[in-house]
Amino acid sequence: MSDEKANKLALPIGLLLFAVAVVAAIFFNRPLLEKQRRMDQRRNELKLEVARQRQEIDEMSRKSLRFESDPEFVERQARLNHRIRPGETEYIFDAPE
Repeated sequence: MSDEKANKLALPIGLLLFAVAVVAAIFFNRPLLEKQRRMDQRRNELKLEVARQRQEIDEMSRKSLRFESDPEFVERQARLNHRIRPGETEYIFDAPE
């Protein structure tokens, strides 16, 4: 009769131990999962920043090529920065208030 009782108790005790193990695993892995989530978020932010910087580099490269190959662009940029040729006089007017 004691073997019969032991067999009847084995299944509920096994299920209880399994449930405790699952709850413990979830409880102890929660900080790790949260850390993983934060790291994934940071990685995505850094990927966006890298993409933005690559676009900026591409734009600067295009502009650099224009300085080397487009004299009209060079002239326009120089004038925007108040550069003048020898013998020229620059007049700067204040904007009306």
